[in-house]
Amino acid sequence: MNRKALGYLHEHFDIPLEKISFIPHGTPVPSRADRIRTRHAYGWENRKVVFQFGLLSRSKGVELVLRSLATAVKAVPDLLYVLAGQTHPEVRKHEGESYREELNALIEELGLQHHVRMIDRYIPEEELVSLLMATDLYVTPYPGMQQITSGTLAYAVGLGRPVLSTPYIYAKDLLQGYDELLLPYGDADAWSTKIIELFTYPEKLAFTEQRMAEIGRSMQWPEVGNRYLRLLERTAAEKRWRMADVI
Repeated sequence: MNRKALGYLHEHFDIPLEKISFIPHGTPVPSRADRIRTRHAYGWENRKVVFQFGLLSRSKGVELVLRSLATAVKAVPDLLYVLAGQTHPEVRKHEGESYREELNALIEELGLQHHVRMIDRYIPEEELVSLLMATDLYVTPYPGMQQITSGTLAYAVGLGRPVLSTPYIYAKDLLQGYDELLLPYGDADAWSTKIIELFTYPEKLAFTEQRMAEIGRSMQWPEVGNRYLRLLERTAAEKRWRMADVI
């Protein structure tokens, strides 16, 4: 699911390149039909929504977004950061909800109570797709630069949403050619500046959305499913040819 992984498999495990195939992470097909309805249902009609989803843990970079938001809301007062997903089961097992409580304390310290909402539950895929389509900007501010895939970033790009990310391996591969969307981890000033820029100049946000939609078309399930099918058909055909040679 990552082009860079071809080289890793070849160089570190001696797997011949001809035996490795790249197929993108699959995603749903976008539909803007219920964007207005979803925004109304969640009270987002007059907000500029920055969205992040996934199992909550300390490895998701949430604090970075909160600190950047503290500056950004001064220039864009209708910003809303929505953090969706339940606490990771392993985190809950070892420390309960203490991390979520820490985040709530930071939100209060930064005066962001009006600008942050947490959806603390598991979100079924159909609802998740609706939420993604209703957002204005998706973020993956992850601190770990070695992350080889990200289903959350894949879904956002596959659905044609504008994104900002830290430059971990998967993000660099998926967003190659759009380095301006890759921001360093820990640099809240860079994140706030970029968020302000995108929401102050709508044409820049629209341009980013258009570029992500172009990348995302090759990731949607009809296309990805066809690529898997073609790979299986080719592999089966090669198997039949080898068996015929033996006979």
